Amino acid sequence: MKKVLKRVLSLMLAFIMIAAVLVPSFSAATVNDLPIIYVIGKNSPIYDKNGKKIHPSGGIDTLIEKNMDQLTKSFALSVASGNWSHYGDAIYNIVLQKFKDFPLDENGEISNGSYVRENDEPKKKTSGFTLTDYYFYYDSRIDPFVNAKKLNSYIDKVLAATGKKKVQLVGRCLGGTIVSAFLTKYGCSKVDTLLYYASAAQGVIPISCFFAGDIKFDSDALQRYALTDMEDELSDIMKLAIKLAYVTSTFQLGTQTVSSIYANVAKTLYPRIVLAVYGTCPGYWAMIRDDYYEEAKKVLFGDNMQKYEKLIAKIDNYHNKVFKKLPQTLKKCKKNGLKIVNITKYNQAMPPLFTNCLKQADNLVEVESASMGATCANMEKTLSSGYITYLENAGKDKYLSPDLIVDASSCVFPDYTWFIKDLGHETFPASVNKLIMKIFGSKTQYTVLSNSKYPQFMKYDKSTKAVSAVTRPDTSKDEPNKEPGYFSKILSFFTIFMEIVRKLLGLK
Repeated sequence: MKKVLKRVLSLMLAFIMIAAVLVPSFSAATVNDLPIIYVIGKNSPIYDKNGKKIHPSGGIDTLIEKNMDQLTKSFALSVASGNWSHYGDAIYNIVLQKFKDFPLDENGEISNGSYVRENDEPKKKTSGFTLTDYYFYYDSRIDPFVNAKKLNSYIDKVLAATGKKKVQLVGRCLGGTIVSAFLTKYGCSKVDTLLYYASAAQGVIPISCFFAGDIKFDSDALQRYALTDMEDELSDIMKLAIKLAYVTSTFQLGTQTVSSIYANVAKTLYPRIVLAVYGTCPGYWAMIRDDYYEEAKKVLFGDNMQKYEKLIAKIDNYHNKVFKKLPQTLKKCKKNGLKIVNITKYNQAMPPLFTNCLKQADNLVEVESASMGATCANMEKTLSSGYITYLENAGKDKYLSPDLIVDASSCVFPDYTWFIKDLGHETFPASVNKLIMKIFGSKTQYTVLSNSKYPQFMKYDKSTKAVSAVTRPDTSKDEPNKEPGYFSKILSFFTIFMEIVRKLLGLK
């Protein structure tokens, strides 16, 4: 009897020990099965009042080719007369052809009947949620607070369809401004986890510079952008021509010439062009960084502040209530139980057309803004030895990327912010989606230490489409991953344009 009892007790003890090992593993694998609402970037299709899609649309290169004779003649006339309004008017007419029905009125309202189609009724689903179940589409032009109201309504519909009490949110690119406005206006009681993904919620330098008129033609940056990020679009002969022009300094002469032309045209033409494209759209103003915001208003509205009074009231309302207070808003939400994570991309050059174009970015959004505060070296540089020593002495070097490019310690949420190298703004690979699903599947706040497979600093391999840890030093010889964007035609147009300039001005 005693032997039997001992065996029973031994079996029970063994069972308890096995259970003690298995239970934690089971808990860690438990899926937080909540619906995911993916607030996309700016590319929700926009239709005119007749149902024809007007945005996004291609064709700017076709319009340039179609109007090249007029551009050439007006340029020659401006050179001969010294009156650059001829050339400015020719450029403006091309812009009007391209964006005829896109801009809003002087009040920042839709007055021409253009629209974005309403979101579909959320499908009923109670488990197995994925990133593609509930996309939230919106009109990128209008006041983010209006879109936030629509998002709030959509969240309620998703909750009703799924029977859940909370959702998970992804704010991608411009979508980051929408979820930020939503949190400001409605709070976080309906949201379990919020992910900012390549987000524009804290501004975008190219768009800020575009609005503020901070345009600069940098030959070094242009050469790098052309020979790396645009590699697949250039023939070997064109690459060679760019290299030869750079070495002989003719490229420098070219960019200086273009800069002087821009200076002549910009004063009168520039505000007209921006207002004919994005300048009347509160949604795009939401991406203007604080250090450019006031200058952008001066450049675009000038002496017409009264005319644009209602538009200015809308953009000021968002900038002051949402943009400037976002870190405080997020910290408050975090204290109230919201789980917050951020995925930022880096090592992809921005378009070389403005002063800060050498900052670390993902082609469009700079790392500093997307990560909400990371400190970075410029493109093709590393952080200084003095700065690295400071991090080590402060015990913050654990947040330093192994390639010595990014310091995450200065982020608003350094423990919840991931950085993926060589991944362009418009690419959202399945390998990163796996990380996102791990984050959304966690019952607790996911951190950069939660899973060794997904460390804080990773690198994207464009050939395998996989992510792996960045190593120290990063010895890869691969060119940075090229990602096409809406600036990808710049070089070809620039080359044609420079040939015209050289011929007209008699340059060798």
